Amino acid sequence: MTTQSITDEITIKTTNQADNALQSKTISKTLILTLATVFAISPFAIDTYLPAMPNMAEAMQVDISMVSVTVSLYILGMALGQLIGGPLSDQKGRRFVMMLGLLIFAVGSVLLTTSTSIEILWLWRFIQAAGGGMAVVGVPAIIRDVSSGKESAKLFSLIALIMMIAPSIAPTVGTLILSMSSWQWIFYFLAVIAVVVIGLVMVFIPARSPQVKNITSTAKSFSKDSGLRSVFRQKNALGFMFAQAFAYSVMMTFLTNASMIYMKIFGVSAAHFSMLFIANICGLVIINRLNTLLLRWYEPATLLKCFLLLQVSGGLILTASVFIAPDLLYFAVIGFVVSIAANGGIMANASACFLKYYAHNAGSASAVLGAMQYTVGAAISAFAAVISMGNLLPVVLVMLLSSTVALASAVSADKKSRTE
Repeated sequence: MTTQSITDEITIKTTNQADNALQSKTISKTLILTLATVFAISPFAIDTYLPAMPNMAEAMQVDISMVSVTVSLYILGMALGQLIGGPLSDQKGRRFVMMLGLLIFAVGSVLLTTSTSIEILWLWRFIQAAGGGMAVVGVPAIIRDVSSGKESAKLFSLIALIMMIAPSIAPTVGTLILSMSSWQWIFYFLAVIAVVVIGLVMVFIPARSPQVKNITSTAKSFSKDSGLRSVFRQKNALGFMFAQAFAYSVMMTFLTNASMIYMKIFGVSAAHFSMLFIANICGLVIINRLNTLLLRWYEPATLLKCFLLLQVSGGLILTASVFIAPDLLYFAVIGFVVSIAANGGIMANASACFLKYYAHNAGSASAVLGAMQYTVGAAISAFAAVISMGNLLPVVLVMLLSSTVALASAVSADKKSRTE
């Protein structure tokens, strides 16, 4: 038997022992609430300032499209922040990195208020996002530290629910602040929120999980690899990562092209568009809660494949709507709602299936998972926007292809895990 196989066997045994202990561990509600709050910071930061974009563009004396670039910059900054924060949290502890990330986020938010040019705005926005990524990456890592299997999937499902709610109310909060003061106060507000969350992290997040200490010390004794490289050694896990990334791309493609599809192609009003958009949020919440219920009886991998099949079905409905009834709005709406709502069950189960392989380096694994999700999602959604040229069919085909790749990846990964 080779040294590498001995290392893998010891690591797997250690992981299984830890997972058995974690299955019976009760997770405090305060810890769950704190993790949800940290996780909600970034989606809230992305959407709160959207109503202020025209004001910001006027202040910077640029076209609003230049301000819109800050959305993409935030996604990019988050990916980088996660790649930095994940491995660092494995070494220094989750709480330290979370607090550091939130502090950078708060400082970046304040610096954004001083922006006098679009280039400076981009710089501070990127720094704010990097801090947000460093903080957020600790959430799935902590969930993996304190749970596994079905319990882990349930926690991911609950955190995802909070993430869905935050973007839906964020623009309203931004509009309220803007009605009372200037756009700078939106970023002051985000800075204050970050400071409050730092307080929650100090009180409710343990400095370092005892399970992580034991597992990490054991793994380091037998493994030569550490950090981000070690994530790719677990070949069986990578299919779940790709499943999550491509399923997320379906939602990003819709979000990027939604206004063009509904308002330009189908000619709906702004008010009607808002109602159609809310329908997707409602679908996400319903599937999210259904997933939590089904986890009582089914394994995360089984549910992941089912919800991915649902997403593929939504893509097929959309494709049929283009060819059969291209002018029938609600035919397309049904396809979009089904495709997007499926993510309410996909994200939680994919994360749980992927992270079960990384008991000793959950921070690094979470970093790779998050960076892959946001990078692939941004790239595919941007590609769909470029090739659409104001037409629905290219967007629909990209969504269908992405969901099909996600399903194939999950099926392959689950098959490999069953043959271990």
